[in-house]
Amino acid sequence: MRALMLCSLIGVVVGAALFACNPNSIGRPCVNPGGEAVAGTQVSSPALECPSRLCLITAPGTASGNVTGVDGGFRAACTAECQHDSDCDPETKEQCKSGFSCAVAVETGRFCCKKFCICKEDLELNKNIDIDGGTIVPASCQPGSGSACINLKK
Repeated sequence: MRALMLCSLIGVVVGAALFACNPNSIGRPCVNPGGEAVAGTQVSSPALECPSRLCLITAPGTASGNVTGVDGGFRAACTAECQHDSDCDPETKEQCKSGFSCAVAVETGRFCCKKFCICKEDLELNKNIDIDGGTIVPASCQPGSGSACINLKK
């Protein structure tokens, strides 16, 4: 009987711990595989330190100039694909005090036009944020834009 009670207690504790964790670890520091400064925003995959296997790397001054990343001034944080801002609950705000929004990160490459959790400080005016602070889809990611993006819904 004691063994059954102990096993049940362990199962409850482990189960609670699994449900309490952020499954994507958004905001957790990740590694820039090149180790050098980046010219713009890029998505690195696979990022083994991120449960989603996605690391979003933004260049210094990409948007607000408040980039606080740890490697050479750029921000490298675990991210995940999303549909809404509510999908972007961060594990930590250590690298991004303002929180995260769901927006298109890049317009080229294999992750073009996909939405990711992006630090609000890295959103770019008229690219993925409007003058009122709302997220927008870049013109090149709009249906009928003529973009060559493989992820664009035709």
